[in-house]
Amino acid sequence: MSANGDSPPVLTERQRKFLGFVLCCAGALLLGCLVASLVLILNRAFDMFGGVIWSLAISGMLAILLRPIVTFFDEKVGLGRFASILLLYVLVVASSGSAIWFLGGKVAGQVREFAGTAGQWPEKIESKAKESLPPETWEAFSDQFQAFRQYWEELLGSGVDPSTPILSLAEQSVYDKLNVEERETFRALDDDERASLFELESTKEQTEYLARKALEMHNRAMETIGQQGEEIAQKSAEVIKTAWTSLLSLFAKITYLAVIPIYLFYFLSSNRNLLDDLEGELGFLSTSVKEDVVFLIREFVGILVAFFRGQLLIGMLMGVGYAIGFTLSGLKFGIALGLLFGLLNIVPYLGSIVGIVTAFLVAYLQPGGIAETGEWTVLLWCGVSFVVVQLIESYYLTPKIMGQQTGLHPVVVIVSIFFWGSALGGILGMIFGIPLTAFIIIAWRLLCRKYFTRTLCSSE
Repeated sequence: MSANGDSPPVLTERQRKFLGFVLCCAGALLLGCLVASLVLILNRAFDMFGGVIWSLAISGMLAILLRPIVTFFDEKVGLGRFASILLLYVLVVASSGSAIWFLGGKVAGQVREFAGTAGQWPEKIESKAKESLPPETWEAFSDQFQAFRQYWEELLGSGVDPSTPILSLAEQSVYDKLNVEERETFRALDDDERASLFELESTKEQTEYLARKALEMHNRAMETIGQQGEEIAQKSAEVIKTAWTSLLSLFAKITYLAVIPIYLFYFLSSNRNLLDDLEGELGFLSTSVKEDVVFLIREFVGILVAFFRGQLLIGMLMGVGYAIGFTLSGLKFGIALGLLFGLLNIVPYLGSIVGIVTAFLVAYLQPGGIAETGEWTVLLWCGVSFVVVQLIESYYLTPKIMGQQTGLHPVVVIVSIFFWGSALGGILGMIFGIPLTAFIIIAWRLLCRKYFTRTLCSSE
């Protein structure tokens, strides 16, 4: 016992530091579990209510983009809120109808032609690879390429009509003499039966043979129907059930699309400042906490508005630029591909990454492309178009429209896109990834400034 009667400390200084470290780790682990649980809940919510969320998200993004136009008509022109929204709807319908009238057919034609041409890509790639690569190298990758080819054919279709038989010249001459019913019977024959048909010399014998086979097929079909009537009824019920489910799903999707103009009307017609209303509803919090909550919400809404309004405008302008550049470069399907890449740029970097790869493949494999002519002019001018559009976007559009609203490093942007895309179920999470990440960084900076030490937040 000490002279002044104080008992010695239970834990030494080193033990207290170790205990503090363990508690910090436990707190971090608990916080990580809470965040993971929240992300899981959001993922399930996006999965279950994806249609509703998509309708609200699209309506919200359109409202963010179009609100300045409504405000201009309302305040500058003096039309009133309701008339301004109606005029906006008329302008949107007129501009969309004009775009479809002048470009819709061309874009649809290019899409169909692209789908038909893309089905031939594996053959061209295989041919060029066999010519260019050493045999042992091609042998090493041939199995993987065949798997890719099978997947590609399943994705786009092989481009070969399975109802058209592949015959020799002599066999084709026999096939051409058959009428429609006889050709249907011929296509149902197996290889041995077809060989037996071609062994017959006279046309009369061939006709009698096909008639006999048609009767056999009919009898087998009737016997099968009699034996498997119950199974057919069960399959029919399943088909009807599947068709009904698909019909309900289609109706739901149409409903989600149809409700977007209604949501948009109410979003645009509201002049209430919801943030001020929210600040009044948080009176039960202390002044300091209420200021922090309102600050975070205001920053998040500001980032959301600036990001989507800017990103949509930038994506549309880049799409137009790509379409013009690709068309002038001689790239097939340039208008459709350019507009698609611009639309994908709503998710930062996605349109550029997909566009570079796709433009190279199309320029190389398109009819009259690099694979056939060996000329790289089209790809060179496509690259020039990409560089010009990217320079305009980086040095003019983004600083002019977006400014430094998010202030995120490009690596953080890419990681956040893929993280939130995986966490929240696809493209919707990728779209919201940038604002969510920026909000988290703002929250961290607020915590650093008010509650943490400078050593912990050295970047500040």
